[in-house]
Amino acid sequence: MIRQAFTLLELLVVVSIIGLLASLVLPALHRAQAKAHGVSCLNNLKQLQMGWQMYVDDHGGKVPLNYADLSTGVWRSSSNSWAGPSSAPFDPDDSAIRQGSLFRLGYVRAPGTFVCPGDDATVSGRDGKSTGLPRSRSYAMNGNFGGRGQEAQLVFWRENLSYDPTKVFVFIDEHEDSIDDAHFLTWPNPDDRWVNLPAGRHNRSGTLSFADGHAENWKWNWRKQFAKKESYWKRAENEADLADLRRLQEHILQVSGDYRPQP
Repeated sequence: MIRQAFTLLELLVVVSIIGLLASLVLPALHRAQAKAHGVSCLNNLKQLQMGWQMYVDDHGGKVPLNYADLSTGVWRSSSNSWAGPSSAPFDPDDSAIRQGSLFRLGYVRAPGTFVCPGDDATVSGRDGKSTGLPRSRSYAMNGNFGGRGQEAQLVFWRENLSYDPTKVFVFIDEHEDSIDDAHFLTWPNPDDRWVNLPAGRHNRSGTLSFADGHAENWKWNWRKQFAKKESYWKRAENEADLADLRRLQEHILQVSGDYRPQP
């Protein structure tokens, strides 16, 4: 029996059907992957938050240091901070994380806990070009806790019962174009500018942990990007972006009514 080969037309039809099926399936797979990364990211922040609380309990209410400064043109955390002398875009490995108080003292023992699985940003070399190496940190800590006192924010160096721990975030998944040191700064309302920018890697959702130990995924109204960046901040792009900023501003330690926006 002689088997007849497919005609060119039949092959084109099959290829077209396969292409159509792929176009339908791939977006669903991408969404499923982003959702899985979001769950893993949420778990990472819960682990960091647990380590933070254990540190506080073991140190008489003192919070992990979260200080950072500008050194040789790069924002880098101090060596005794929670993340060690880290600047995420320039750390060639996780050695800075290992020097940080949370890892060094055993409160968080897995270096991978500091990295969002959806963060595919790479390390930059001295020439500013990508080295191709994956970054070792995606997360930052709210500057309200152990941060720089000279900023327009309240700073606590030990636990304080004057705030609601269910409402104040501690760790946040930070945008790859925003992150440098491990200090996340949010200027209070009525300022309309993002200083540091949260990530939206998980189907345009961000991940935060709170001082009472829980963590949340937040769906952003607007994509998070640093287009129209001015210095290391940017003004909210539109009403949707501003609504996201106002939401975050509601979950920091609130300053008194005489607050003056940064120049």
